[in-house]
Amino acid sequence: MCRQKGGNIENILLVGIGGFIGAIFRYLISGLIPRIYSMPTGTLVVNVTGSTILSFFVISMPSDSVIHFVNIGMIGSFTTFSTFAYENFKFLEDGETRFMLYNILLNLIFCILGVGIGYIMGHCSVNTVYT
Repeated sequence: MCRQKGGNIENILLVGIGGFIGAIFRYLISGLIPRIYSMPTGTLVVNVTGSTILSFFVISMPSDSVIHFVNIGMIGSFTTFSTFAYENFKFLEDGETRFMLYNILLNLIFCILGVGIGYIMGHCSVNTVYT
């Protein structure tokens, strides 16, 4: 039987509980945000938010428990690459190439910006001395 590093029951539960919470947040947030000009803005907001949070927690060096709960569990189920891919395929299938390209560019640009923002926030939190 193959066992991954850190595959103990505590880590498995942290990932599972985090995944449960992240999936609910994804469902709520992406459902609340309306489409703008046929663009799936809910998916965009979820992906940008997830990229920012993931980057922040990677840079701020949290404990292994936080990594399992937040990064792998919550953010893993919160972000929506498969939805992103399907929505782009659907645009292509419907002859909406322009919206497919907008969607790809917006997701790439804003997710990379989100990672940059999370990176800066993470560095600020690591370098802040609390007195």
